[in-house]
Amino acid sequence: MSDATTAPAPRRTLAAALLGFFIITLDALVVSVALPAIRDTFGGEITGLQWVMDGYTLPFAALLLLSGTLSDRLGAKRAFGAGLALFIASSGACALAPSLGVLVAARLLQGAGAALMTPASLALLGEAYPAPAATRRAAPIR
Repeated sequence: MSDATTAPAPRRTLAAALLGFFIITLDALVVSVALPAIRDTFGGEITGLQWVMDGYTLPFAALLLLSGTLSDRLGAKRAFGAGLALFIASSGACALAPSLGVLVAARLLQGAGAALMTPASLALLGEAYPAPAATRRAAPIR
């Protein structure tokens, strides 16, 4: 059976896209749980904590359309890799942030990396499963 949906490359692409989307979503939400610890560690007012939350979602939303264009021009695989590299590097910067300002700056970069990954992951899925029947097979069974 040499069907494109059973080939390992589309399945790896699906796994990478799902993992990427999972970490993007998780990172947008998990910080709200950590806000009390962030306040205890760095001090700061509610404004600073709000910037920790918004520092991710603001560039994510603002750069999403531009990232789709970049993904089309650079190629989805290259754009996804660049977004993932930026996301990982900025996640490390968040973990090592010595102050609230550095944490907010790292969260801004995380949001930019997430914005670059999202349209690229969708384009990768479209390339891996080009036929409508193959796309349905990639979807979870209900």
